[in-house]
Amino acid sequence: MPEEDAVAPLTTEQIAAFWRAFSSRLPALEALDSYAFVEQASDLLQDYEPGLAIELEGEPKTADARLVLTAHGVIAHFENLQALARHAPPCEPYTVQAFRSRTLGSGFAMRMQDFDLSCDDVLVGHYDAGGNVGLELSFAKEIPQDMMDHARHMAFIMLDHVLGEWDFAVRVGPVDFVDTLSEAQPLSQFVPIFDAFQRDALGRSYVYPQEENDRWSSLEARPNDADEDDPPDILTFHDSANALATRADLSHFLAWRFPIGSQEELDNARAAQDALEAQLLRQQSGIMAFSRIEGMSSRLAAFYVTDPVAATELAGRLAAEHAPAQEADLHVIYDPAWREYLELYAAIYGNE
Repeated sequence: MPEEDAVAPLTTEQIAAFWRAFSSRLPALEALDSYAFVEQASDLLQDYEPGLAIELEGEPKTADARLVLTAHGVIAHFENLQALARHAPPCEPYTVQAFRSRTLGSGFAMRMQDFDLSCDDVLVGHYDAGGNVGLELSFAKEIPQDMMDHARHMAFIMLDHVLGEWDFAVRVGPVDFVDTLSEAQPLSQFVPIFDAFQRDALGRSYVYPQEENDRWSSLEARPNDADEDDPPDILTFHDSANALATRADLSHFLAWRFPIGSQEELDNARAAQDALEAQLLRQQSGIMAFSRIEGMSSRLAAFYVTDPVAATELAGRLAAEHAPAQEADLHVIYDPAWREYLELYAAIYGNE
């Protein structure tokens, strides 16, 4: 999937302002039909974040109605979408949901520009693409050459609807069209196969690992520009964190580096970083992905966290408690596909 252009993150003030505006408008929106409700709610949201929209599942004012925030599959807007959902106030009787759900049922079909395509017309093959699901697509019916690009565009739209917005944008890697597939299933039958492949082949239970079966690996590596006499980097890799990779509520990668010049400073850094790991695990709000002693100059601990603001504040308090004399550097990026982790995972286990 191509990298998207960066989008400015919404501030907490902007998020609060949107939800205040939405709450005040909600009674008027509920007086409209579903189409007008969605149109006007989305117009309001786009005043704050033009890449997002609101969709409505169910009828207004009903107990099972959901307000669905969507970025139309554009990852560049996912961080803002998740922040809006995370800080949504109670909107009774509605629940607020991040990302479009899957379109269930094998009869899903589309008609665009007088061209029909159904889920049975799209054939799908899959493979492990470095920890993501790679897809190969073909067609089960003859497609006129002058409609091929159009049919492929429709197939992408159908994948988004069938797999769901998050799965298709984040958990699917490369998507290629091929002439023939030796092993393939119609898209109408692919969802359980996709889920089983993530669970059984990629190891994604999306459940936090338990202490009794939590696995770590330790490796030595020497940077290419290091001298022979320089101490190697020591990587401690959290194998079991793979079970959580690409979980939607663990989208932020937090890298926390302490300078070290002595054994005492190394112990202090480890104590602070381990304390953060323990607190995140207790709250199930994050997990350590790996740590690395870089020569004997710094110790890096890397985490995936639910709330980057809360995790950053907690790290600051723990640094002051355990290593007050060491000036730590903390950096957060949005990494929903867990690229920082999966690149290491592939490098370690890619040849197995």
